[in-house]
Amino acid sequence: MIDKTNAKTFDRVDVICAEIDSVHPYAEESISSCAASEPNVPLVLIVDDDPTTVAVLDRILRCAGLKTLRASSLAEAESLFHANPVVMILLDIHLPDGNGTELCRKLTAAYPVSVLFISGDSDIATKTNGFAAGGVDYITKPLLSAEILARVRVHLRLRAAQESIVRFHAEQIARLSSAQQLLMARPEDFPHAGFQVYLRQALQAGGDFYDVVPAGDKTIDYIVADASGHDLGVSLWTASYKTLLAECVSVVDTPQDTCRSINNSLRRVLPEGVYFTALHVRLNRTAGKLTLVNAGHLPAIFVDGRDGQVRLIEQEGDILGVFADAVFGVAEVPVKTGDRFYLYSDGLVEFGGSREKGLSLATEICRQTFGLPLRQSIDRIVNTLHSGGEPQDDIVLLGVDV
Repeated sequence: MIDKTNAKTFDRVDVICAEIDSVHPYAEESISSCAASEPNVPLVLIVDDDPTTVAVLDRILRCAGLKTLRASSLAEAESLFHANPVVMILLDIHLPDGNGTELCRKLTAAYPVSVLFISGDSDIATKTNGFAAGGVDYITKPLLSAEILARVRVHLRLRAAQESIVRFHAEQIARLSSAQQLLMARPEDFPHAGFQVYLRQALQAGGDFYDVVPAGDKTIDYIVADASGHDLGVSLWTASYKTLLAECVSVVDTPQDTCRSINNSLRRVLPEGVYFTALHVRLNRTAGKLTLVNAGHLPAIFVDGRDGQVRLIEQEGDILGVFADAVFGVAEVPVKTGDRFYLYSDGLVEFGGSREKGLSLATEICRQTFGLPLRQSIDRIVNTLHSGGEPQDDIVLLGVDV
């Protein structure tokens, strides 16, 4: 409640507003008219069971040009919050249907809302509980208009600054994602490479990537790699890997030589804890030979062009960027026109807590879709495995028709 010495009746509301106007003449008229035409004026929810307190706070905030809503209980406050774009709550601690800290904890855990407690309780434990519940400030009664406005404005400015940072990061991520997409080969750029690809990144720009690099006449290298971690920082290292591939891939060097060179370079530049797994495959259509080099990655899926039988090309190998004496798994497979193979990242098959189950299902779908065009087969595999859901991890699926 408002201190009775300071506000016994609603007349005190006009006195407070007069104090504001004495500092900012015509503030209510000019700012309110602006608020009516400005859709981005902050909306503040006032929650208190004392009507005088609510009226005073409402008048103070409206005189300052803010929009307000009123509630006298936790249930009413929660209902109004979910039905309106509330950015700030002035919340009493003790309400008829419960404690305000519980509502604060519930809302701040799920929404970016600023909660300022308004209470006559000045006990330290009550204050610390309010901050622990997610409150950003605690104002004790009796209420002073200048203090309320100062605290409200400070937290609205902080909120605006945080939103500006979020927008800036979103723009940076969008630019990074666009740049990363440009780094990756497109099927229309290399029609002779016979590949199709699905790429979906959980954070717009991520650590999984692929590349298709001509190594010689009718000889193409196909690479799928996965950087450790899931934060946006690892996406910067994929560009480094891409650059190294452009420099190291050559018909003179074997894929194993290329992986060794990339490993040596990555060891010099990667920060501690960052590494890559990769599957580097060279298809020599003239010789009818597929060479696969595995650096700690999942096995390739191979589909026989005669009968559609599917098998995994299992290999063991060390990861890239950590060991000076890294050893990579190498396999050579004879191929013919009509054969097909798939390279992928773990996000494709890791779901439901079981990589083995996902891999088994993926191989079965590859068998079922053998007769389909490659593009349709890839779409069917992804849609069946993930049913259109949002990815929890990056997903790359690269398919190649021999």
